[in-house]
Amino acid sequence: MRPAILIGWCLGAFAAEAVEKPFPLFYQDAAPFLTAMEKSRATGPAGVPVSGVTVPHHLLAAEMTASALRLAAGSRPKRIILLTPDHFKRSPRPFATSRRDFLTPMGRVAADRKAADALLECPLVAGSNLFSHEHGAQAVMPFLARLFPDAKVLPVALGVRSRPEEWETLARALAPLAGADTLIVQSTDFSHYLSAVRARDMDRQTLRAITTGTPDAIIALNQPDHLDSKAAQWLMTTLQRKVYGATSTVIDNRNAIEFGGDPDEPSTTSYITQIWSARPPPGRGLPGDAWYFGGDTHFGRFLAARMADPAEVARWDRAILSMTGGRPLIVNLEGVMMDRVPSEVHPMTIPMETKVALERLRAWKVKGVVLANNHTRDFGDAAYQAMRLALENAGITALEDGAVADFGPFRLAAATDLLNPPEGAKDRITGATVASWKGNRAPWFAFFHCGREYVAAPDARTRRLCDLAEQAGAELVLGCHPHRPSPGWDAGASSLRFPSMGNLCFDQNDPDNTGGMIEVRFFRQGTWAARWIPLGNLYRR
Repeated sequence: MRPAILIGWCLGAFAAEAVEKPFPLFYQDAAPFLTAMEKSRATGPAGVPVSGVTVPHHLLAAEMTASALRLAAGSRPKRIILLTPDHFKRSPRPFATSRRDFLTPMGRVAADRKAADALLECPLVAGSNLFSHEHGAQAVMPFLARLFPDAKVLPVALGVRSRPEEWETLARALAPLAGADTLIVQSTDFSHYLSAVRARDMDRQTLRAITTGTPDAIIALNQPDHLDSKAAQWLMTTLQRKVYGATSTVIDNRNAIEFGGDPDEPSTTSYITQIWSARPPPGRGLPGDAWYFGGDTHFGRFLAARMADPAEVARWDRAILSMTGGRPLIVNLEGVMMDRVPSEVHPMTIPMETKVALERLRAWKVKGVVLANNHTRDFGDAAYQAMRLALENAGITALEDGAVADFGPFRLAAATDLLNPPEGAKDRITGATVASWKGNRAPWFAFFHCGREYVAAPDARTRRLCDLAEQAGAELVLGCHPHRPSPGWDAGASSLRFPSMGNLCFDQNDPDNTGGMIEVRFFRQGTWAARWIPLGNLYRR
């Protein structure tokens, strides 16, 4: 070999070796990561395939990071796309990636060089060594080394000044790299540089935006008041919707002062963890306090025979309890519980045996029933009062029309907009009714029985009632009557709305008459997050 060629070959080999040299240790000590892993041991896989996880990148919140990633550990991805802010603005382009491995105190993380090469074909992406000191990546890598040792990682740094049109270009470049064998990990901290009180307000707004599940809701947020990387949350939301058909479940929300800080600290950071999945993860496997709300429910008419069949009862129990895990449930109870059901009744009335109804309500851990609907007075006032008393004696709160009940973490107000004959009335709920709920201790929620039967989308009247509830201070507005669930979440200026949950337990065969439950998870700093859990038409078997 000629000397010039040999020298060139050696220099080329040296350059290639330098490029492929792993990033050195950023954290020297494994102790913080091992401690976080130990504290999170009670959290296991989510029970469904997880396609995305949102985690903090401050070691102060390392336990939250470990817990969220453990929920995805059962998915065994071959590739992990790690989205992180470019905190120090080191990339010459809006986005950056790298082909280099990472050394961590928990083991080596292999780079997905093939994926990096593909991503570098996008003109907005630069190859960069910025990851050597980017804590958004480095704080997460040790957990990836321990929980996903066989996965290769594609790090993607996102410019804090990048624009939505650039996010769209990056999303198109990342979409072919996502898929069944890929887990997307979003490294994002949330509200920055505000007091704990102000940060909590920002978190409430962010949680509403996350719940709606639309990328446009993320664009409307502020950076850094709401989060440190709108680009990361937007990309995660977009890719999960388009590639996986997945939605978000918020796992936890905390502020830095909860880890021992000064409550009067003027500059704090918030943390929100999420997992993304095409199927809703069962609530029984998720940490924290949660309450559930179910749609139209009764145990009479054609359901009476079903409830006499132990196999059918077991099927209903599995469908509901597998999601709630035995946590408290509140349902809209349609009809009248009676010790003796009349042998002949009008087909549009709903009697049900008290014994059968109470057995199922207890089995499903129902703590409250809404009696503000058009069927609870089907057999007159005396039968209604007897049912209310039976429920209260069973330890189940009976929420009457126009009333407010205290359930501990929240208060619930309820009203029905229509009554069946002989009273027969519609548009019953007045502004004065809703205004009377104003001043309830926060958070308080509203439950309306309104809308048009078999029309899923809320009508103008329903939207008006939701607005009135928000003006009175309601943070969440739920409801029933159409027998079909709302097409999705609506958000007001300060409230979330899901006007119809459809049917939970109802004798209707129409495949469009489906339903589900709303889960509300409560966090220690006084915030909460909600998600819709579709159950389909359980009556159709």
